[in-house]
Amino acid sequence: MCFSFDTPYILYVYVLLGVAFVLTLVCSITLWRRANRLRKFARHEAAREYLSDEQLPSVSVVVYAHNECENLERFLPLLLHQDYPDFDVVVVDDASVDGTRDLLSDMLPHFSNMRVTFAPDATRSLSRKKLALTIGIKASQKEVVLTTNANCRVMSDQWLRAMMRNFVPGVDVVLGFSHYRYRKDTSAGRYYRVFDSIITSLQWVGSAIKGKPYRGISDNLAYRRKVFFDHNGFSRNLDLKFGDDDVFVSEIATGANTRMVLTADSQVQTYYDNVPKAHHLLKLRRDYTTKFVSTHMPFYAQAFFSCANYLRLGALAAAVVLDYQNGFTLSLTAFLMLLSWLLMILPFNRCCQLMQAPGLTFSVPLFYFVRPFITLYYNILGVITAKTNLTSIYD
Repeated sequence: MCFSFDTPYILYVYVLLGVAFVLTLVCSITLWRRANRLRKFARHEAAREYLSDEQLPSVSVVVYAHNECENLERFLPLLLHQDYPDFDVVVVDDASVDGTRDLLSDMLPHFSNMRVTFAPDATRSLSRKKLALTIGIKASQKEVVLTTNANCRVMSDQWLRAMMRNFVPGVDVVLGFSHYRYRKDTSAGRYYRVFDSIITSLQWVGSAIKGKPYRGISDNLAYRRKVFFDHNGFSRNLDLKFGDDDVFVSEIATGANTRMVLTADSQVQTYYDNVPKAHHLLKLRRDYTTKFVSTHMPFYAQAFFSCANYLRLGALAAAVVLDYQNGFTLSLTAFLMLLSWLLMILPFNRCCQLMQAPGLTFSVPLFYFVRPFITLYYNILGVITAKTNLTSIYD
């Protein structure tokens, strides 16, 4: 090995390394802009206009439950003891067979602000989740509806205040944030699931921040009850089993009537017995409904980043192949690799901090590399399993 500035392929090496450097800057700027947008939003959120305590709207928390007896036993007390002036909790039992009905019957006499309703046991050609939510929203009597699920936990008794204070005049939809309980996931692939969840969240949260909301999370999603009925509920996408938190949000949410909320008190944790299985199913469902949302720019932006990243790596690899015996080329290539890794890790971990997720280190660049291939796998699997996303008379 030698250190030389005058080898037969040095001109090509300079060009390749120059291209790699430019693409490193492009990728880094993309990631840092995303992180800075989130950081600026956090500052803006703390300073923006909110309703006073006297102006807070009444709210019905609609809780979807299907065989979630143990989770309901832990979650309902947290909801029913929220520090909020005017609210009730409507639990919709979707044909549970695990003791949920007995639990709810036992709790009802002790809480005057709790009501229970049921989805019919036998239905055809309907989404069970959308049917249950519709029943719960019809049973609600308050100005605002806030949907959540029985396997959730609120982090504070100020949750309702943190969400409802955003319903200033002109705001009809408030998108709350939810994430699964990261510590619960101890299975293989847990770090990638954290990474993938954060990237997915950055896409829809970033789009909402820029005034183009297209998705929420049904664990923590609020809208005015009137808006639901003005849009005839879920009638426009009844053929889809899912979509109550993305397709529906795309229909009712605009940059003018929607607020995104990320404060710690407003966030919700979701508990899954099997995190890998839940992550797998959610990816399949949301990948399918993505085709129906109002904007696809976040997905194009992510694809652009992936292409730039692959081109960067290709340029570095080609430079090494052409001049692998030159220590100067190898040193410069190693420097650019290290630089690009740092410029990927730092902004990603900044986003993790704002979203209350565990930070990742040297796995981040690797995950950026493999994620498009995993996404392709899910796209292919989604085509194969497409019919499972549609309602059927045989359900």
